[in-house]
Amino acid sequence: MTDDTISRAPFTSARGNYLPRRTFLAASAAGAAALIGHPAKAAGKQLVLGCSIPLSGPAAPTGITTQRTIEHALEMINTKGIKIGPDEYTIVAQYYDNKYVPAEAVTVVEKMLADGVRYLYSSGSGNSVPVVEKTTELKCIQLSGASGKDHLTNPKYPYSFRVQPCNETAYAVYPWLKTAFPEIKRVANLGPSDEAGFTETADRRMLAAKYGYVSGANEFFKRGALDFYPVATRLAQDKPDLIDFGGTIGRDQGLAVKALRELGYTGHILLGYSDAKSFIEIAGPDAAEGTLLFDTLAAPQNNAERELQDWWLKKYGPPMPSFAYLMWDWPFILAEAIQQAQSVDTTKVAEALRTTVYHGLFGEERFGMGSVYGLNSSLTRDIPMAVIKHGEPASLDVITWPTGV
Repeated sequence: MTDDTISRAPFTSARGNYLPRRTFLAASAAGAAALIGHPAKAAGKQLVLGCSIPLSGPAAPTGITTQRTIEHALEMINTKGIKIGPDEYTIVAQYYDNKYVPAEAVTVVEKMLADGVRYLYSSGSGNSVPVVEKTTELKCIQLSGASGKDHLTNPKYPYSFRVQPCNETAYAVYPWLKTAFPEIKRVANLGPSDEAGFTETADRRMLAAKYGYVSGANEFFKRGALDFYPVATRLAQDKPDLIDFGGTIGRDQGLAVKALRELGYTGHILLGYSDAKSFIEIAGPDAAEGTLLFDTLAAPQNNAERELQDWWLKKYGPPMPSFAYLMWDWPFILAEAIQQAQSVDTTKVAEALRTTVYHGLFGEERFGMGSVYGLNSSLTRDIPMAVIKHGEPASLDVITWPTGV
């Protein structure tokens, strides 16, 4: 693949504007989800980053936060530019709404790949795992905010990287729970009946057993369900000390917690991937109270985090979504790897990603977990913990990433 191949990939509408449905369908016979805007073109060469994210449906809050955060990160990266020999590159994002529906995700990613895109960000394991064979075949670097275990990252997929710890957070959280909440003895699990739910639950139950917890009920639901009372009833009857929501995200979290509390469950609840404000609004402040939030930064702890919060509040107003912190660093890590590789060739950039050490919002970050996946492809960093207190997320602790993982 040549540099010209990358620079010829097509672009979407001006930043922040949604293409009308009729216009989009005319542009794509596949009827994929709407393309959204990208940063304005700049002088020099451009590298297209395709983004398959949920901008509608129950996971839309995280997708919208992701889009806004990526755009700001790229504005900062492009102000400086990426120097490769005599050339200067900027990164231009294309956004596609996968609705958190795997069939939609496959359609939009296939379109991007056909258009020559060779750098992809994909949100959600159900959206990321089904496309990894194709992205690998075409040597497209796939950066995923997704669980999926070795279905997504293993030596067969050298171009696939996880840029957000997902089921991997459990490797840090479960040993921390033993000390932070010694009263917890029995752990039950709740997850969606898809790739994310199955793989997250498998890891979490394995690690809970490793650290001496008794395994309780194990329930699954169809993502986007409106009635959580049947699964909540079975979980409450099991009388666990903690229910780990694993790969549950978005609206499903709030509805499940609301049902559990109404049925009288008073134990601990652990969840992540949450827009805390939306979660509290759906569950209700009383039901949400005491919920433990993994990989959630409730409030800035350093100057870099404060700068990001200040920018968000000035541009979008309160509240600052905690998910934005999780999406901030990886575009800079990608830019750093391209700079180090002195190439946009994806094979060279993939090699550089594995050796890039980046100091971001959470301190030192690098791709690791070769001991688990057989290849250093999963971002490792410290894990912030929060708790819902008086109807607001509050900082609880920061877990140092465990050594040897």
